[in-house]
Amino acid sequence: GMRSSTSNTIFVTQTFCYHWTSPLQDTIAPLLKGYQVGLEIGDNVKACYCLVGRMYYLFFTGRTLDSIQQELEAAANVMTQLKQDENELKITILLSSVKKLRGLDAEACDEMLDSILASAAETRNNLSAYVSVMKLEVFVFFQQWKEAVDLVQKAGNVQLFLSSTFVVVRYTFLAAL
Repeated sequence: GMRSSTSNTIFVTQTFCYHWTSPLQDTIAPLLKGYQVGLEIGDNVKACYCLVGRMYYLFFTGRTLDSIQQELEAAANVMTQLKQDENELKITILLSSVKKLRGLDAEACDEMLDSILASAAETRNNLSAYVSVMKLEVFVFFQQWKEAVDLVQKAGNVQLFLSSTFVVVRYTFLAAL
């Protein structure tokens, strides 16, 4: 019935539509609700999609990195418990980037991102796009312009994998710098 599609509807509208017309901050609470409803009705996949979207949007709305890190660590545990491997990797990509921005074990973070990127290249999924997006964020933050340009050229058309999301808007903006 209606309730069974609630989590998916929230995910699609909040992730692909509302950021075009409303502040990104306004998507945070609905994505949490989508996660909660998904869990209640047993739709763990869509629930976790909502949780991943919420985590990335917390980052892009400028929450403090330490608070985001705490939420990401909790979300990673949820993904493990629910056996949501690909969503867990999306959380790991963001968590590694947050840790790197905080100056926490940057080398290990780079190794983790490179490992995910290598695996994603073999399986041809959209995880490589997530890695590229977050690596670009870090390069721009640290004003590593050469690395940023090299990444954009090497990554190819990331927009194909993340169409209509806020993340691709941000990537397009940063790539243009």
